[in-house]
Amino acid sequence: MSAITQKTVVVVGGSRGIGAEFVRQFAQKGNRVIAACRQPSQANEVQGLENVTLTQLDVSSPQSVEQWAGEVQKLASHFDYVINNAGIYGRRVGLSDVTYDDMLATFVTNCVGPLLVVQQLHKRGLLGGTSPSVVANVTSKVGSVEDNRSGGGYAYRSSKAALNIVNKSLSIDLAPDNVVCTLLHPGYVRTDMTGGAGLIDKQTSVAGLIGVLEDGAAGTRELQGTWHDYKREVVPW
Repeated sequence: MSAITQKTVVVVGGSRGIGAEFVRQFAQKGNRVIAACRQPSQANEVQGLENVTLTQLDVSSPQSVEQWAGEVQKLASHFDYVINNAGIYGRRVGLSDVTYDDMLATFVTNCVGPLLVVQQLHKRGLLGGTSPSVVANVTSKVGSVEDNRSGGGYAYRSSKAALNIVNKSLSIDLAPDNVVCTLLHPGYVRTDMTGGAGLIDKQTSVAGLIGVLEDGAAGTRELQGTWHDYKREVVPW
């Protein structure tokens, strides 16, 4: 494993939970971290951390994404790692109650937003080139077609399945530009999104996911177009 250190890392959705833990652990390893969140003034978990810059971004707004990309271009000329972590679960409803708005809001935030983030950074020459970049899209195993044995979760499942196929296309389209695009599944983590329920804590999850990326940096794990969980196991599509 090759430690990720002295790199420039962007964490989208970095104000709390898993995102904030990515910010903290990357900063502790000696990286420069740019954390993007909707309300930087309320990002209590990461405010004041050394080597961390907070920026404002709402991934559900194309205008916000474009403006943010222009702003972070002033902070660095190249990003080594981009962690696309922003996401929502939406209302926890079943077939009888899921609505058009449920589907659309979740899809926009969980799939369209990450795609536009990568698009705008790439347009500005901030990814790849003479130095490689890794884009890690944080997805969920509930977006796996093979793994779905319980049904339900229409909005969240479909948005993550869509993100998975977006990542696959990005991995093909951006490979010639020296950009690796991979998928990360954090597991069932105790966060606000899960209402405090879960099987593992965020520290364990993020340490494992960074380990996946460090395996990739060491050349011991193929990241391009692949999907791994925090235990470093391959997730079925």
